[in-house]
Amino acid sequence: MIFPRALLLCVLLSSASWLLADDFWQQPFDTWKREQVVRMLNDSPWAQIETFTAPIVSKDAGLAGEKELYYRFTARFFSARPVREAYVRMARLMNNYDQMAPDQRQEFDKRFQRALNLDVADRVIVAVEYATNDPNTSRDLRPAFELATAETLKQRVYLISQRLGRVELLEYFPPSADGTGAKFVFPRTVHGQPIFGPQDKEIRFDFTTPVTNHRIFLTFKSAKMVYRGELSY
Repeated sequence: MIFPRALLLCVLLSSASWLLADDFWQQPFDTWKREQVVRMLNDSPWAQIETFTAPIVSKDAGLAGEKELYYRFTARFFSARPVREAYVRMARLMNNYDQMAPDQRQEFDKRFQRALNLDVADRVIVAVEYATNDPNTSRDLRPAFELATAETLKQRVYLISQRLGRVELLEYFPPSADGTGAKFVFPRTVHGQPIFGPQDKEIRFDFTTPVTNHRIFLTFKSAKMVYRGELSY
């Protein structure tokens, strides 16, 4: 899956267009506007941002001279199709897809078919991105995420099912150049039972971050994670 490097910057942009209809994702993704794509990736039933702050008590400042340090972590259900569609739509917008000739569109679409049609029948993927203006932490976080393994992370990250309790990590993939973050892979079923279903009110993502040791504890509601009539995660 190859996404432009600049994509990461785009999805972190804030927008004044949050008043768009809550169910815009029920429309074909090739009609989504940039503001809607940003919302899907940052503030939607499938994506949440957790930000921690700390005052700067020494003479040092943040990367841009800020007087307050921030540590921002974004978690997204990458296995949910609308999230992957948002990444593809953003790539299209950044490359003027709508103005391309038909043959150019066809070639462009081939590059992203794997992302759109990713097989998630037996796995749930949560993608995590991080950003900070703390230069020391920024330097340390990169190797921490790159060198981590499923084994070293097993005691730090879980999905929490209402019926089955903690669901342990199955696989881990470090951040790649596509700008979609580190991938935490969990089984979709445990002991033959789906970890999440319409009968469940919510599912939680619990992650104690490396280096900063912040605990991200995010709740995702099943009633809101409905895409084209079905629960999507």
